[in-house]
Amino acid sequence: MSKAEVTKHLTKFDKPQRDALETVRKYIREIIPEADEVIKWNMPTFVLNGKGVIAFDGFKRHNSIFPYDQTIRSQLKDDLLEFEQTKGSIHFGKNQVFPKSILKKILRIRLKDLASNKI
Repeated sequence: MSKAEVTKHLTKFDKPQRDALETVRKYIREIIPEADEVIKWNMPTFVLNGKGVIAFDGFKRHNSIFPYDQTIRSQLKDDLLEFEQTKGSIHFGKNQVFPKSILKKILRIRLKDLASNKI
């Protein structure tokens, strides 16, 4: 699976939703440029050394990011108050971009965990 497959995957969304997802993709790429982009579990996913760091995708009524770390919710509780959450995902508006500042915090936690081999 490759970056081209991620691009193809995102073409199934209408333009406003695709633009929001592409912006999230761009933010992640800026924060972790060394990560590979793949389709994993049928979702665009950024991986380092074969391990999923974060995934994102669009759905009928919202977009979601999947941080692959259930402790993110408790660690960033105040930052995530306005977002609906499930055990493994954080939802945001279908045509809205997830805030880059919060994405940076999530990725810092994930990269720290990967570096310490907690994952």
